[in-house]
Amino acid sequence: MDPKETLRIPIEATKKVIKVTKALFAPKATEIWWDREVRREYRYRGKHLIKAELCIGCGLCARACPVNCIEMLPTGVKKPRAVPKVRANECIFCGLCEDACPTKPEKAISLTDNYRMYVEPGTWDELTKYTFEPENLEEAIEKARKMEELLEKKKQEALKKKQAQKKVEKKEGEE
Repeated sequence: MDPKETLRIPIEATKKVIKVTKALFAPKATEIWWDREVRREYRYRGKHLIKAELCIGCGLCARACPVNCIEMLPTGVKKPRAVPKVRANECIFCGLCEDACPTKPEKAISLTDNYRMYVEPGTWDELTKYTFEPENLEEAIEKARKMEELLEKKKQEALKKKQAQKKVEKKEGEE
């Protein structure tokens, strides 16, 4: 046996041990991120946040959506007439709905930094049910109804006052 041949085996084994040792102490290529705060990329757009109390029911978000994944749910009140509901399985998270929203200074529909968008179990039926719906919708509708009632009372009072004023003017004109 050749002396070079006898030295080749331990040298290769030593090289492999060195590679493994380096791999043990090298920084990890992947990290578990869900237990830490993740910095959002500049153009990232996450889950939709829909605020029913800010929505005016114009429907511009639904018209701006390129994939027609926003459905306007009727509320039964004058303002907002309808609020958006976003189907997550169809949304491409482009953010055009947020850009089209006319409410100022805060948008009624906005995209958040929330990364956790998984459905368990991950079947297609479960995914088609996954939607982003307005927050506190019932409270917003109740508040809008109260406002409508208040406005209606004010209109009635103004109408009665106007009628009373006309009666007074008629009586003064007759005298």
